[in-house]
Amino acid sequence: MAGVEWDAVRMVDRPDGELAMSAYLAAPDPQPTYIDKLDQLLNGGMTRGLTVVGGPPSSGKSVLACLASMLMCASGRRVVYASYEMSWEVVQLRCASAWSCYPALRAQGVEPFNWGNVINGSERASRRQYDGLTRDELSRYVVGGQMDPITYALTAWDEGPGRNLAVLTGGYGVHELCEMARAVEGEPPVLVVDYIQIVPTAGKDETGAQEQSEYQRVTEVVNALQELAYGQGGPSNVLALSSTRNLTPADYKDGPSLSWYRGSGYVGFAAEQAVMLVPERRKDDETGQWVPSVAQNGWYEGRMTVVKNKSGASGRSVATLMAGWCNLIS
Repeated sequence: MAGVEWDAVRMVDRPDGELAMSAYLAAPDPQPTYIDKLDQLLNGGMTRGLTVVGGPPSSGKSVLACLASMLMCASGRRVVYASYEMSWEVVQLRCASAWSCYPALRAQGVEPFNWGNVINGSERASRRQYDGLTRDELSRYVVGGQMDPITYALTAWDEGPGRNLAVLTGGYGVHELCEMARAVEGEPPVLVVDYIQIVPTAGKDETGAQEQSEYQRVTEVVNALQELAYGQGGPSNVLALSSTRNLTPADYKDGPSLSWYRGSGYVGFAAEQAVMLVPERRKDDETGQWVPSVAQNGWYEGRMTVVKNKSGASGRSVATLMAGWCNLIS
């Protein structure tokens, strides 16, 4: 092999005109999720790249994702929420419900509502009562002499933070999803993916894709999301949810680790930051089964643990209380 000049080697992968000082001066501030405990664990928020939040079923992953999305939208950031298990309506209602629960909104006449009760109809007036009403009339709709609180809250959400939220539920392949995120004009949005293990690699209109193992598919999805975050002209912050493999009592005893993520080691190892959300468990006296621990106020007790953080310390952990009905974590 012919000799290569040293400066040529130094320049081969360096961005044009960049020096180490340029990297320091251009380093972006972390993107806060505005969930105080999560941002404290992440040393300020999400750094550029892929941030993964994992946990066993019903651990509160979607609660966290919807809450973070709502808070970022309320701060003025745009968010693309790609949901592969919840409908457009459910994501919107969960975010709006979380927003309605903040005490500061009482002065604006916004009252908290339970998104689950809207879905099942128990807090919704008869649809016939809404026939022929405009959106403006709905926002002032009166029930029993009082303004209908849910229509008022949802109108305020639609005309406020909801403008910054785009919800995608079309089953897009990961490469389609990344292209859509790159194509957004103006400031790139934050991309939220719910969740990694069920994102397809082939587009919904593509045929003839080769069968992939879960390991191969999950690896391709993670690499595409990481490439998106590090590329030019697209979201630099990707928040992705991940399920876990089947956990054993020994796993819970030893505590969360990168090995908990399901499908591929790339989920944890390619991520800039990796967090595990785990409900506290107690042994039921009657059945002997381990069940989620519920605090006196009815909230679920849990714990968030950082299992990887390239911009700070890992192994840090905080206790949490989760209320899924209103999408809150404290």
